[in-house]
Amino acid sequence: MKILFSQKINGISGSELYLLQILPELKKRGYDVEMLLIYPTSKNNNALFKQQLVKESIVCHEVYGHGSLSFLLLYKIYGIIKKGNYDIVQSNLIHADLWMSLVKLLLKKDLKIISVKHGYSPAYSAKYGYDFKYIKRETYYWIQRFNCKLADFNVTISNGLYNVYVDGEITIPQKIQTVHYGLTLTPTLNETAIVPQEQYLLITGRLIGFKGHRYLINAWKKVNIVYPLLKLCIVGDGAMRLDLEKMVVEAGLQNVIIFLGHVPNPHPLMKKCLFTIVSSTWEGFGLILLESWLHKKPIVAFDVPAMNEVIDDGVNGLLVKKADSNDLAEKIIYLLNNESLITEMGDNGYKKLNSYFTLKRMTDEMEDVYHAVNDKH
Repeated sequence: MKILFSQKINGISGSELYLLQILPELKKRGYDVEMLLIYPTSKNNNALFKQQLVKESIVCHEVYGHGSLSFLLLYKIYGIIKKGNYDIVQSNLIHADLWMSLVKLLLKKDLKIISVKHGYSPAYSAKYGYDFKYIKRETYYWIQRFNCKLADFNVTISNGLYNVYVDGEITIPQKIQTVHYGLTLTPTLNETAIVPQEQYLLITGRLIGFKGHRYLINAWKKVNIVYPLLKLCIVGDGAMRLDLEKMVVEAGLQNVIIFLGHVPNPHPLMKKCLFTIVSSTWEGFGLILLESWLHKKPIVAFDVPAMNEVIDDGVNGLLVKKADSNDLAEKIIYLLNNESLITEMGDNGYKKLNSYFTLKRMTDEMEDVYHAVNDKH
């Protein structure tokens, strides 16, 4: 079977890491896989991504310099697809979804498309979180509804994201299923990172609304009373940074809450922290969960998708009432008071990472999807 993977790419993050692992794994299993990288401007940020695939003898096609709705871009994509004679095209993220849908609608009606959904609109999520009440007001919704209709099948990386598409009436249950991430994670510990000498907890992620940092800062007022020397390291950058820094100063916590900004490699910080915190009010998946378990660190997170389908409460982490700073503080303090539990939960997380969230399991499930779509006439 010959499959072309496509995505608008500008660097490496969660979805790119997924591609860097599933393509070589499929190649080992006998599939003929190729990659199409698309971006409207410079290709400099994709050099490392392409280099890693070329190392695995995977053919990469690149198209740059076109607007998102350029017919010339569609025609170039069509040319690559026509020449490659692929059995299936897998699109990842909304731009590739739209391009492949338009190519199918306008130029190649027999194109078989599998769309993998790695998240939902960041703008909608930042504004409304996991509330579907306003979902039809957004352009994103109507684009994805169009894409889902043109795709032969859709895959989400979590049940929480599946519910967005089904309960949000973007597509029907018969055309979508969940395949959880399963990745072979390798900790890179030799890069420079500012690691505090004191004990600290860690949160990573963009500084935007639905990541919920404000709830954690409020919770830290209570944590700081019980553990006045404990630090909180906030890794990430974003539109809310100034507001959050102001909030920290107003709470008098500027000596214990440290903003580290964007850190390309957070693994040295994860290795040394006591445990990690995820204060998001919802996530499409959240690689931080798997990365924490890689370092045998338990997670304290709100009881919301997709954290509550990854974390087993009381086993490999603790779940907290949504947006409840008091409960968050109490759960953090509870875990800090029980060092043996930190170790036990971290070990349990590591076991789950290596028993369920594996590249083999994920690829097995994606293979079933490929065959089901390819065998349809």
